[in-house]
Amino acid sequence: MKRRKKQAYKKGEQRLPTRVSDRVLLPVVAFLLISGFYLAVHSRHARVGREVLLLEEEKAELVREQAELTSTLAELTSPAHLLEQAEALGFRPASYHDMDFLEIDGYIPPAPFVPERPPGGLEHGDGALAPAFTETLGERLFSWLGWGR
Repeated sequence: MKRRKKQAYKKGEQRLPTRVSDRVLLPVVAFLLISGFYLAVHSRHARVGREVLLLEEEKAELVREQAELTSTLAELTSPAHLLEQAEALGFRPASYHDMDFLEIDGYIPPAPFVPERPPGGLEHGDGALAPAFTETLGERLFSWLGWGR
């Protein structure tokens, strides 16, 4: 009597659902992995975007504060405000009699500045224009139209 191999047959029946479930689960797992990566990347981008918005708001606040401080500094250092503070401290503008002048022996003041004349002005007389630039618009039009004088 020959024995039938029941065990091999039973394992074959178990393999069929395993193959079907593998074919279904593999795309599902791949889809879930890709979806997870997609969500991770986009959540990081969203977080960075929120940080950029917060930094832009902070920058705008700092620019406003800087403008406010510049305005305050301008008010505090204005001549009228400084004059008020000086008068409150007992100072007054100096007059000619309040000043002391020192004479230093051997001091020679520098010569006054005299700019040189431009080089193009010397050819055609003292300050005169070149002959090419003495023609008026009317004279130029008349000569162009042939009505020259």
